[in-house]
Amino acid sequence: MKHNFAFVLDQQVGLRTQSLNIERVVRGDDSILPTFVPVRYASAELPLLARLPCVPKNVSGTMAGIREIRSGLVGKKQDGVLWATWAAKSVPDLVSSAPACLLMDMTPVQMERMGALYGYSQSRAAFLGGWKRRATARLYQQSAHLFAWSEWVAQSLRDDYGVSDEKITTVAPGVDVSLFRPTPEQKPGDGVVRLLFVGGDFERKGGDMLLRWARQTRTTIPWELHLVTRDVQTDLPAGVFAHYGITNNSPELVRLYQRSDLFVLPTRADCYSLVAIEAMASGLPVVCTDLGGIPEIVAEGETGMLIPPDNFDELAMRLDCLVESPNLRARMSQAARARALSCFDAGHNIGHILTRMRKEVAA
Repeated sequence: MKHNFAFVLDQQVGLRTQSLNIERVVRGDDSILPTFVPVRYASAELPLLARLPCVPKNVSGTMAGIREIRSGLVGKKQDGVLWATWAAKSVPDLVSSAPACLLMDMTPVQMERMGALYGYSQSRAAFLGGWKRRATARLYQQSAHLFAWSEWVAQSLRDDYGVSDEKITTVAPGVDVSLFRPTPEQKPGDGVVRLLFVGGDFERKGGDMLLRWARQTRTTIPWELHLVTRDVQTDLPAGVFAHYGITNNSPELVRLYQRSDLFVLPTRADCYSLVAIEAMASGLPVVCTDLGGIPEIVAEGETGMLIPPDNFDELAMRLDCLVESPNLRARMSQAARARALSCFDAGHNIGHILTRMRKEVAA
């Protein structure tokens, strides 16, 4: 039996990776007749609204997102819809028009707790708080099932919103483990330890701490630090290289993972880290911050190391240790790839979501 399923997918930053992975898996499933609705929040397509100085950018973006969703769904009958977008609460009529499943990386309450580093001010939270709480509660009540990227998110659904266990499934988004994979032949083999950082928002992701490490480290082992970011960096220390314009799942990104020896993301605020999973799938030990759902990705001391947020001394110590310990890196590399295959295979995990969607349609 074939199903008409729609997939409403946010496209910003890491969620673009999720969107690409969902589309790849769904297009390979002959039992699904898919409709993909990308949500880009392209306020430039609403030129009059975008030019009004009194309209905040986030408001015009949300209105653009609503327009994109309505354009993609109105008048099209669906058997079920997977909502992987923050804008779902703004279109309750469409959410209730077909069995709705939500896929989320964090809840609004969790976003507010990290708000300052995401540019989400307390005044905005206070202004929108009442409406957002009501709209979110209504959205969760309307939905047939909720998929949480991590147990961290699932716990918030239970504790902050009173969602029952039966309505929640924790399922990691995963990555394309056939694309992100170790290729020893790609390693330069020149004795240089290559560290990789991937983070669009350079400061929030802790890139500045890596530049500090590059200037202060006393390790005698030859190293290079490669930075993939959208924020232009100037006056880089010796041995540091910046890469701009690299897109999600691109050959250039895959090649950087495959040529590297160690991945590091000392992020100050994050709900999760798909790039950490890509690194593990590529066979890289991962040094990442102990916050949000990240501890559910990195097995401390096995596939990498977890550090406290904004703790430069701990970061520097861990990096020096791994740069100087090839045997430890090799053990972690094997464990990282094995964990990615067993826990973070996007094909398997997205398949689980599709199975649950079929179950909700049949209910």
